[in-house]
Amino acid sequence: MVVIIFFLLSGLIYMAMLLYFLIGIFRISNETNQRLFSVTVLIPARNEEKDISRCIESLWNQTYPREWYRVIVIDDQSTDRTAEVVEQVIKDKPNFQLLQHPPHQLYPTFKKQALLYALKKVHSQIVMTVDADSIAQPDWIKKMVELYDDETGVVAGLVTFHQAYEKSVFHRLQTLEFAGIVFCGVGAVGQNNPLICNGSNLSYRLQAFHEAGGYDGNEFVPSGDDDLFIQNVHKKTSWKIKYSLLPETINFTQPVNTLMEFINQRARWASKSLYYPQRWLFFLMLMIYFYYLLLVVFFPLTLLRLIPWKIYLLGLSLKIVPEFFIVNRAMKILNRRPLMKYFGLAQIFQILYVIIVGFLGFIHKYTWKGHSGGSAKKTV
Repeated sequence: MVVIIFFLLSGLIYMAMLLYFLIGIFRISNETNQRLFSVTVLIPARNEEKDISRCIESLWNQTYPREWYRVIVIDDQSTDRTAEVVEQVIKDKPNFQLLQHPPHQLYPTFKKQALLYALKKVHSQIVMTVDADSIAQPDWIKKMVELYDDETGVVAGLVTFHQAYEKSVFHRLQTLEFAGIVFCGVGAVGQNNPLICNGSNLSYRLQAFHEAGGYDGNEFVPSGDDDLFIQNVHKKTSWKIKYSLLPETINFTQPVNTLMEFINQRARWASKSLYYPQRWLFFLMLMIYFYYLLLVVFFPLTLLRLIPWKIYLLGLSLKIVPEFFIVNRAMKILNRRPLMKYFGLAQIFQILYVIIVGFLGFIHKYTWKGHSGGSAKKTV
């Protein structure tokens, strides 16, 4: 009986949280200002020889005046031909630069160390980041910059998977599921309680970065150059944080091809929750984790009539109904509404993978570019 009460109560809290995000999505306003800022785009890259040229070309073809922006590619100790490819692609691009991020003798380095290395050489007003396997639309810099006013310190943008890379149902499920995660982050910003964003489409004032202490406290967490950073800005400064829903600012990336790659990626993302400054948020996510676990455990018990089916369906609906409205809104904004036909299948997929990756993320059981999650901590 106690377990059933916990199941329904946690489901109600989860539904309330999702409705909170949904309201926040509708509160997002994208008023633009016709202003120019000096911009530096940072592209951290480790073993990205296959994709880096597409990313660079998309930034070369920006509509923003070239004299107002520069691009720095940080080769983060690649063991493939990333540096050679970059040198070849940027040789006729005067506002592009390649930096070599050296290894540390005592501990492994991650994405944030590469970004910090480059930031020492940045003096522009605005910094933008994009992943090496992503593609920016031509108006990306222009439209993101136009969202800055005197009070705004951070503007995050949407990231989705490009249709050209969706070769299977598995890929389409990732697009649908990832959109749900992204738009929960949008809703949180809309409620002035920023929680998550994506470093593959992020911009901030250099001044806001320094005032927030940058990545202070999280330097050696493999992930978190996005989520943990904007939480620092919100907690330590008075700068406003915005989320762009402008279609011109959507960046495109690629889904992973195998289930193991997917689980490893999401376990790495899940591990960031252990470092969120709001401890209540960690306990909320832990409660949601057990709610998902009970959704699986109660299913066979319902079939065996040990749990009333009405109780199970009620608990399940507390998840499915609000998630449907969030994902449907996301698909409308991303212009991908046809993918909603996979919503039911995506729900089953999500429940199962969350249970797996939540546990793996908690114990840091994942790898990133050749390093295990357990090696995130400084060893000096």
